[in-house]
Amino acid sequence: MSETKTNEKSELDWLEDLKDLNKDLEERILEANKDKTKVKWNKLLPDLMTADILMVGQFSDKADANGNQQLNILMMQKDGHVIVPFFTNPSRVGVLANPQNNQFDIMKVNVVRFFQSIAGKPCVMNPMSEYAKVFTPFEMKVLAAENEDKVPPLPNTESKGEN
Repeated sequence: MSETKTNEKSELDWLEDLKDLNKDLEERILEANKDKTKVKWNKLLPDLMTADILMVGQFSDKADANGNQQLNILMMQKDGHVIVPFFTNPSRVGVLANPQNNQFDIMKVNVVRFFQSIAGKPCVMNPMSEYAKVFTPFEMKVLAAENEDKVPPLPNTESKGEN
């Protein structure tokens, strides 16, 4: 029983640690959504591309050719079309999942890497909120290409087994 409490606590701690994720960026997103000229969005996009966001999915029992566990990214239906949600803050994820009733895995990932991983599918940032924005596949491809060199490197995965 204590293991269950420890697991629940660590999940909640993880979300608590992220509660201020993108706080300044979110204030700018709200302002950009109110700006009819889209000038604020143009200034905001480079910072959004280097930010970490939260994506929702489920790890499958299947592995890829490299032995890595496959991830099924959550997709929503909008007007009969598939769209992939992502979130700038854990409080926005509550639209789809919460720690008490969570059937999904919530992962933190860089926006450029996220865009590259869902290539060809439209996505929506912070669905059903005033912080929402839809990105088309073309827009994501251009933004990812323009900002790929600004993405922090992935942690070295080879040293994991040496600890």
